[in-house]
Amino acid sequence: MSEIHPEKSENPPERTVLLMSAVCEASDLLRSLAMPCPPGDSVKAAINRAARRASTYLARPMTFGRAEDIWRKEARAIRAEEMDALRRAAKREAFRDETTAVEARLARIEAALVAIDPDFHGEAIVALRRALRPAGQIAGEVTR
Repeated sequence: MSEIHPEKSENPPERTVLLMSAVCEASDLLRSLAMPCPPGDSVKAAINRAARRASTYLARPMTFGRAEDIWRKEARAIRAEEMDALRRAAKREAFRDETTAVEARLARIEAALVAIDPDFHGEAIVALRRALRPAGQIAGEVTR
């Protein structure tokens, strides 16, 4: 005789795949677009900043009300163009952050070489300065 256990899942745990809903993903993307937040920043300012960054990739700018609904996960649905815009904007911000980190690292290496012996490391310093230049140009092209 078989008993029915409603509290147990029919799918074994190894098959269970957790999927994030579109509203949750959009909210997470919008929140990431608001970063970095300056000290003392309000939630309203963060939502405005995120909406402005996402609006770069939308035909019509995202309104504060719509951005707030997504931020608070109260939106009933996320349109495909909104999700695409949020993903593209988040990707752009991630690339910008990575480029900034690489530029800072190259600048620290250059400063260390200059401090040690600028005459001996002259060629390396010139190469680092040459490497820094294209990184800034590429970042400028991507952010447009």
